[in-house]
Amino acid sequence: MSRIRLFIALLPLMLMTGCWSKVEIDELTFIFAMYIDQGDTPDKVEVTISSPLPNRLMSGQQAGSGTSNGKPYAMITKQGTSIQQALMLIQRDLTRKIHFGHTRMVTIGRPYAESGIKDMLDWMQREPTFHISTIVNTAPGKAREIAELTPVYEHMPSEVLLKMAQQRAMLDTSAKQCLIAEASGQGVATNYLSMGVMRMPSENGETRQWAGIQGVALYNNDKLTGVLPSEEGRTLAWALGRSGRQVYTLTWDDGQSMADILFNQLMSKKSVRMGPEGPRFTLALKGDGDLIHKRDIMNRNEKEMNAIIEQKLREKIEKQLKSAFSKTQKAKSDVLQLGMLLDWKYPKFWEEKRDNWTDYYKNDLDIEFKVEINVKQVGIQS
Repeated sequence: MSRIRLFIALLPLMLMTGCWSKVEIDELTFIFAMYIDQGDTPDKVEVTISSPLPNRLMSGQQAGSGTSNGKPYAMITKQGTSIQQALMLIQRDLTRKIHFGHTRMVTIGRPYAESGIKDMLDWMQREPTFHISTIVNTAPGKAREIAELTPVYEHMPSEVLLKMAQQRAMLDTSAKQCLIAEASGQGVATNYLSMGVMRMPSENGETRQWAGIQGVALYNNDKLTGVLPSEEGRTLAWALGRSGRQVYTLTWDDGQSMADILFNQLMSKKSVRMGPEGPRFTLALKGDGDLIHKRDIMNRNEKEMNAIIEQKLREKIEKQLKSAFSKTQKAKSDVLQLGMLLDWKYPKFWEEKRDNWTDYYKNDLDIEFKVEINVKQVGIQS
């Protein structure tokens, strides 16, 4: 009985021992973004990390422009035979331990993407502090060059890229979606960035580098196999159900009449049914939009005007959708993951086609497109 009383008396002290494995926050380097490129030789990969410098993140400091103390972020680049080895080389030169708990952006250079990103996907699965919700982008050249953009409204270049993706002007592809596509043998699409220079009033009129989104990068398994331009890219994003608000512009009457339509609701649905000659897929898009501006030289009435706009929008979007889908077939990139839908509905047929699915997708897939457009309001006349 005395032993039980002694144990009860000591129990509160045992619970007050604290964390045995704690790491102080000022002993960590928080990586906000990674930029992954092909190395100087085919057997090497180049990794660039971007992390904030807390001692330079002062309130009132102009974002990204730097002060007499320098920029509020640091970038370090190393090459290795694998991503992990490159990170170990980076760690060797740092005074703090690398931590990926705050990483929200990974950008891949096109040469590395074309050679295959399997090593990167494998690292993402194995790194315990890495979040699979991290956004993945593709750069047209070296990913490291994208990191040199001037973050006018933000503190770091990575914040610019992250917020562009979060606005869903195009795609917001995550590492999780890339991993699922690779594991299932399907395709995946990411934002395809652009890089340029422009004169910036915020930088005292100096010419600085900027970045944007010029289209969509298509992957088959783990390799970049194609690129869509902006217009087809955003239609594909619509088909994927991952597009935000969009504005479409129409012209007719030899360019003398025009209209701008703002879509607030963009919906998509895909289905498959088995016929005597095999599966037939249907991809349906639906959009509800507001007419925010128009110029009509014929002064048509509202009913006639809406009919013209809806018809021309249907024709335009269907044309873009067919073109985008055709290019995904050419790239053998099943970004809509129709194979997974087929596996769910008709598993026996899928088992027959699984090993040669990319060839079937490119050459034999039967698909029908449907586009429904509703323009609800009449906007400004000019």
